[in-house]
Amino acid sequence: MQQITAIIVDDEQDNREVLARLLQNYFPQVDVVGVAASVSEAHALILNVNPQLVFLDIQMPKANGFNLLKKFNPVPFEVIFVTSYDQYAINAIKFNALDYILKPVDLEDLQEAIKRAVLKIESHQQNTLQIVNLLYSLENVINEKKIAVHVAEKVRILNTSDITYIEADGRYCKIFTVQNESFVTARLLKDFEDYLGTESTFIRISKSLLINPFYIKSYSKGEPFIIEMSTAIFFEIPRRKKAEVLDKLLSIK
Repeated sequence: MQQITAIIVDDEQDNREVLARLLQNYFPQVDVVGVAASVSEAHALILNVNPQLVFLDIQMPKANGFNLLKKFNPVPFEVIFVTSYDQYAINAIKFNALDYILKPVDLEDLQEAIKRAVLKIESHQQNTLQIVNLLYSLENVINEKKIAVHVAEKVRILNTSDITYIEADGRYCKIFTVQNESFVTARLLKDFEDYLGTESTFIRISKSLLINPFYIKSYSKGEPFIIEMSTAIFFEIPRRKKAEVLDKLLSIK
């Protein structure tokens, strides 16, 4: 395994020292070339030493760890987030296939995160799309959530309000929009459910379909229960899901 350079960004000295000691004792392939106590220090340090890996604390005073990532486009290093329990941030990080470890740091979790980071570094994988989507989603905790997707050589940002439905296809999902566009993304339908959260109006109507009820144009009163989307797509809803769909429609009126 090749030697990789890393820095630790955390506003608490004890946390920096504990993580540095763990890395020194158990991960000799990780060469810690600097530490920083703030976003401004970390920004200057990264420009100076150009690390391959950044252990990034999320909760810091003045500016959090995500503010550091906004200073780079593209982000020229791999990231392992270090955080106290923050379910929303963790869901967003997981949704975007990025790594995190919880404080206090568990050695086994650290080992798994480093293993994945090293593989990405050695294979020269870019994390630009994941970082872009993460930052958009975290900026829109109150406002509308957004999803970033690859389109040729560009990254498109989709408003979730423009999505009519999401269909699973093995290890991928296809996103359909009201503009009659479709996009393929390497995520599971469960990932979208977790990311959208329990307050989302989206409804899981089957194992492979998640629909936006705002685009339901009409539905049948009897059986089978058929809904028509505003984009002229029809779905048959399983009987066991009928009550849930009707309840959701009543709740968003």
